[in-house]
Amino acid sequence: MRGFESYNQLKANLRDSRQIYDITYHLYQTEKNSLDYEIENNPDINPSIKTSIGSIEHSPTALAKRLETVYPYKLRQLILISIITSLEVYLTDVILEVFKRDITPFKVNEPVTFQKNQILSMGSIEKLKNEIITKDFRNLTSGGLIQIERYYKKIFDIDLRNIGIDFRNIEEIHIRRHLFVHRNGVTDFEYVNKFPEYGFKVEQQIKLSHDYLIESLNKLTEFASYINKVLLQRFPEILRKSEYKFGNASFDFQLKNIILDISVLQDNFDYLEYFENLQVRDKKLTDFLVQITSLDSSCLLFLSGKQADLSTFYKPIIEHPYLNLIKTIELKNNVH
Repeated sequence: MRGFESYNQLKANLRDSRQIYDITYHLYQTEKNSLDYEIENNPDINPSIKTSIGSIEHSPTALAKRLETVYPYKLRQLILISIITSLEVYLTDVILEVFKRDITPFKVNEPVTFQKNQILSMGSIEKLKNEIITKDFRNLTSGGLIQIERYYKKIFDIDLRNIGIDFRNIEEIHIRRHLFVHRNGVTDFEYVNKFPEYGFKVEQQIKLSHDYLIESLNKLTEFASYINKVLLQRFPEILRKSEYKFGNASFDFQLKNIILDISVLQDNFDYLEYFENLQVRDKKLTDFLVQITSLDSSCLLFLSGKQADLSTFYKPIIEHPYLNLIKTIELKNNVH
């Protein structure tokens, strides 16, 4: 059963963040120890240090102190902001992936508002469906964790507050990230009142500890893993077998010979039947079709014919909501 690409991307981002923190924090400590040794044993040490970047000159003593305090705090702050952003991207992007697998959960009985010119400019009902989900996606992108949590409960009947990990911990990490983004890490009344167990006072500067960041990485990784398992159980991807379908044409190097690499965006869409019946005016695709190679969620169309005839079929493929033309490959006769 294939997983969700958005989850794979989240795992990669969390892994990279963990590795970046690990090696950078290690280098801070190594450089500090080296500077401490130089300061203690070399009275003639250069009064200023200039890095290869050269934008700032550092005194050895000040740099050693910053490597122990300021820089690790700033590093952890940047990592925290990054990993929460990665989580939010996953929680919204995976909604689009679920929609491509199963549209049923999104059929809720509620009004949707569109401008008349929007509706009239849409070429099909499928495009309207995609626009409805895209509107949900845009709202969630700016709505934050709580709105995402409500959406999952309403649309998927997935309760993120009771999914196997304490949702309050995830909320705290998310709100703390918000404080760093919008208040430079200074607490406000809402945070202090909601999480008194952390012992902060209003208008206090938060200093992220090493242990807090590592625990946050672990909690977010576990949280996303639980969500992914539930989504996979409810919306598994049906894998297609590799198939070969032959058409009426054959390769003729006196004509145009091309391969269309096409991604299929909807699992239950029978694209073989679609191509077998695709006709534009008086031209049938099968008359120019040499072979269709079906490869899981994509297919390769082998076509042979005059350029003007083949180009007739580009538009219905490109505009179809369940088909995505990735690339076109021209086959040429290299024999002279």
